[in-house]
Amino acid sequence: MSNPLSTPATAAVIPLPARLIRAAAIACFALLCGAPAHADPVAEGRAVAAVIEDYLHGSSYNQHDRLTRAFHPDARLYLSQGTDGMREVGIAEYAGWFEKNPGQFNGRTGRLLGVEVDGTIATAKAEIVVSKDKARFVDLFLLKKLGGQWQIISKTATRESAPPHDRQVVLVVSNADTMPGTRLSAGNSFSELIHAYAGFREAGYGVQFVSPEGGAVPLAYIDTRNPEHKAMIYNGDFLWALANTRRPDEVNAADYAALMYIGGSAAMYGVAENRGLQALAVRIYEQQGGIVSAVCHGSAGLVNLTLSDGSPLVGGKRVTGYPDAFEDRNAAYYATFPFSIEQRLRAGKGQFHHGARGTSHVEADGRLITGMNWESTRGVVTAIVQRLEAGSGAAGSAPDSDG
Repeated sequence: MSNPLSTPATAAVIPLPARLIRAAAIACFALLCGAPAHADPVAEGRAVAAVIEDYLHGSSYNQHDRLTRAFHPDARLYLSQGTDGMREVGIAEYAGWFEKNPGQFNGRTGRLLGVEVDGTIATAKAEIVVSKDKARFVDLFLLKKLGGQWQIISKTATRESAPPHDRQVVLVVSNADTMPGTRLSAGNSFSELIHAYAGFREAGYGVQFVSPEGGAVPLAYIDTRNPEHKAMIYNGDFLWALANTRRPDEVNAADYAALMYIGGSAAMYGVAENRGLQALAVRIYEQQGGIVSAVCHGSAGLVNLTLSDGSPLVGGKRVTGYPDAFEDRNAAYYATFPFSIEQRLRAGKGQFHHGARGTSHVEADGRLITGMNWESTRGVVTAIVQRLEAGSGAAGSAPDSDG
């Protein structure tokens, strides 16, 4: 974890409950977009997100009808042309580019970055990676609610170079904001979150968050004196993602090359026993040939992972996590823990190792990659990216156009 669990929060180290994460995300995105935030835009925001998902999925899988229904019939799209030019097209012409090979993945991978609702108008932001073109597009949408239905009325995009892959990773976080039976705050480690998010994004990977219940999650150990923390506190895309995590049943294992359990005190509650998260991790590992990883107390998520042959995923593999030697067993927080990470991993025949306190220690055993503490987060991400890059294959094709 970022700080000892028994250390009270100071003015600079702030545990942030899930409800405040949602409010902060809305405020940050509103500031970035130059629009005021409404008191409760969550329901409308989800409706707008569903429209953008129709666009993203329809354009990635050549689903003409699903793509078309996201747009108003008179919608206009302003697309890049050349290095600094622009061309205007209507939705009928644009959707016509996605009529070949209906239902087949065409190499475009998209994700929603943010939504802002203001009455009957809304803005949205999404990312599209087209592996064939080694291109990354950022799409901006203007939507209008007409007849009770949200529709895209305008879209524009910018293009930049991207690595020749469209791989995605999913980070597992917890919804627990209180340690059971106490008034002690629980949260997901902010340091681990920002180091994992930034590391994957810098390497050109898309990042999605999943939690047992979905929605906003609590954050812990935010240090406003830390420049990295301060920068991410005002990152609208990042906070929006944490305010809108997906449930396991909303995540398709086939979309991801790696899954990583994030630590913090909250990781001990509601994650390891969640059947949906277990199934997601095992599918990525077995069916996708992907990577399962964890850092610090996030290794609690590994203890119940069982492969299709009935054996523990950690069985016979080198693994690490926050060790018993570093826990304060006399502290109130420790009494709430449902189990010892180290003991459960050893019980699953995992070969548990750890390094010195306050140092980075990473164990990489094939497609199982784990880190001992928050200081190990960057090392875990580096090991994951190196493994994925070494095994990356040819990507699919996509229409040669932006967004």
